[in-house]
Amino acid sequence: MSRMNWNDQLLLWHEATVKVLDIRHIALGKNEELRGYLLPSSGFIWVTRGQAQVTLDGTNYAAQPFHLLHGGKGMCLNIFPSADVFEYDMIFYKGNLAGQGNRKLQQLMEHCNPFQIQYGFAPQNPLAIHAIVRKMEESWGKLSMLDRLGAKGQLYQFVHELMGQLSDQEIAPTAPDLVWQAMRYIENNYPEPISVEGLAGLLGCSASYLSRLFKKQLATTPNDYLIKVRMDHARHLLSDTQATLQEIAASIGYPDVYYFSRVFKKHTGLPPLRFRSRAASGKAVQNNPFRRSGQAIVPHPTQSYNYNDNSYQLVGEGDLTMYKELKLSVAAVMLLCMALLFSGCAGSAGVNDRSITAEAAATGENGAGQQASQTKVVQHMLGETEIPVNPQRIAVSGLEDILLALDAPIVQAQAMKGQYLYETLQERNIPAIYTPDSLNYEAILDAKPDLIMAHLLPTDKESYEKLSKIAPTIVYDRGDWKTSIAAIGKAIDREEQAQAVINAYNEKLEQTKEAVAKAVGANHSVAFIRPSQSDVQVFFPAFVYTSLVYKDVGLAMDASVAELEQKEEEGSWGVGESLEKLPEITADHLFVTVGGSFDSEEEAQMALTELDEIEQMKVWQEIPAVKKGNVHKVSARHWMLNGPTADSMKLDDVLKALVKS
Repeated sequence: MSRMNWNDQLLLWHEATVKVLDIRHIALGKNEELRGYLLPSSGFIWVTRGQAQVTLDGTNYAAQPFHLLHGGKGMCLNIFPSADVFEYDMIFYKGNLAGQGNRKLQQLMEHCNPFQIQYGFAPQNPLAIHAIVRKMEESWGKLSMLDRLGAKGQLYQFVHELMGQLSDQEIAPTAPDLVWQAMRYIENNYPEPISVEGLAGLLGCSASYLSRLFKKQLATTPNDYLIKVRMDHARHLLSDTQATLQEIAASIGYPDVYYFSRVFKKHTGLPPLRFRSRAASGKAVQNNPFRRSGQAIVPHPTQSYNYNDNSYQLVGEGDLTMYKELKLSVAAVMLLCMALLFSGCAGSAGVNDRSITAEAAATGENGAGQQASQTKVVQHMLGETEIPVNPQRIAVSGLEDILLALDAPIVQAQAMKGQYLYETLQERNIPAIYTPDSLNYEAILDAKPDLIMAHLLPTDKESYEKLSKIAPTIVYDRGDWKTSIAAIGKAIDREEQAQAVINAYNEKLEQTKEAVAKAVGANHSVAFIRPSQSDVQVFFPAFVYTSLVYKDVGLAMDASVAELEQKEEEGSWGVGESLEKLPEITADHLFVTVGGSFDSEEEAQMALTELDEIEQMKVWQEIPAVKKGNVHKVSARHWMLNGPTADSMKLDDVLKALVKS
């Protein structure tokens, strides 16, 4: 842990945009405890009554009335009350620099993120803070947008008062050890898909910054450390068990056994089966850097510490539900037993139904109802799931573009007014909901789906498990929509439709490439940016949402963008630069978008207004493409998403911009 400067914190708070996610008052009884709760976002804890032993990411606090704590997303919270009642307020929020921030602010953010730090203290003037918390809680509880805006303003008042008292009391905030947290996460979650980008997102920093920290402290990279942990576990399983190579590979995060074998040989010097043979005969393995010491590579913490990033699509700070450890009463135990009894009966009925269906299939007696009850096992991003053979009620989140293209029986979708699919959903009478920063599990449950299809992060096991409790759930990657639509088509018996969608898009892509090549030739370069009043994001060809311009249509990346790309880690989405750098973008054609894919109507209009103001700046008017009249504005609502419709709309935008009618 390192100490941080409050002036840096104040600067970052000043430059940040903050969104209140939830405010709630919680009471724990004497026999209630909160264990292993992972903060779904940044949050403040304001104690109002009672006493308790509180641990936040392993740091102990003796919490009393008017004690304040702050922790970042993913930190582990435990509360053990020592009084009859322990009451506290939780203020969950999300803070980010506007856009990506200029480079200096971004670097400062990576070194001392004010939304991720940990501190706890008893303020000298608690009543001033308490009064603001009460007003904030009251405003939040009224639910109207005006009152929610009031709560956001009161959060800034709260932070202002808090920072002043922290500074007066000379209390230094503590920065988390990001490398240690990453190591713990890898050790606890090595069987799961882990990427540097996802890991950095969980820790609130950039992938390049996390990689530099690993290199500096451990002389390795996060990916190499992950492989090291996996190989150590593989060596143990090969030596001490009779598990097959397929079982071992799957258990440590490699679905492809052949790839696992190649990695194992590269890092141990022997193929897996030869390693097992030598271990069984008691011979020493030559040049094996993973000799087992009887201890885990990373010591397991005394408290569970498992991150779950509940993000989905482009937004989200996760589920804000807390689970308490309660001592069950006799009545509760009886109810639980009855529930298990009935579920057991239901389970038996389900088995019998399948047997009957199978028998009917064998004898040719397949009615519509029997066909619907048949199931099959489908592989997807997060494993294998048994789904209906002929699903009739599909709830979808994040894969609407694909499911609409397949004309699937959708009973609920995630969309909001103004989004590019909203009108289509309305025309087809498909209910569309959108809950910022979370999945609306209650609404999904009310839709009574027999199948759920979702786009989730590979690390989002918690959301997947919750959805799976509602209905069988399968997960696919929206970014690689062609692969996903083929897999989804196979899963729901629409393979021909899926191939037809792919063929139609590929034909349109070829026509677009030919028209663009004829219109501008191979010598014209392009750049894709998203400006704000504080900075500009410059996107690289690796960015999944805009790669179509470069990789599919075949337009040349501008030399100024290529120069920026060389300074960043390979595979980076892009970079945030100050507005002063705009004239240095020498592209012949400049594609410009503002806002985000799930902006509300109000937010989208504000983004356009902001762009109008930027266009009046001298630095904007000095951009070469602006002088040539080659600036092409496109909507983030389909450019910052992927799918057959979204990508087809992108092709239309490219044609409109570059091919003169």
